[in-house]
Amino acid sequence: MAVKTVKEKVPVIVLTTSYRLEGDMHVVPGGRLLDEINRERGFIPLTNATLFDPVSGQPVDTLEFIAVNKELVLMVAPVNEAPSK
Repeated sequence: MAVKTVKEKVPVIVLTTSYRLEGDMHVVPGGRLLDEINRERGFIPLTNATLFDPVSGQPVDTLEFIAVNKELVLMVAPVNEAPSK
């Protein structure tokens, strides 16, 4: 029987080579965002994500879940510490 790990939602902005995403990453309570990003896997899972056009800044789509390929990620920042748009 699998044990479910309880995680906390951390609102983030993810900038990729093609889009800007705003959504929730999930980290273990008391864990660091960096630890989640550096896990041994090729994708960063986000929930409740909004996909934005990088040029116009307009929303393109809203997704319950998306797995973002780490090779395409330029930046990940918590919403409260993200650079100004």
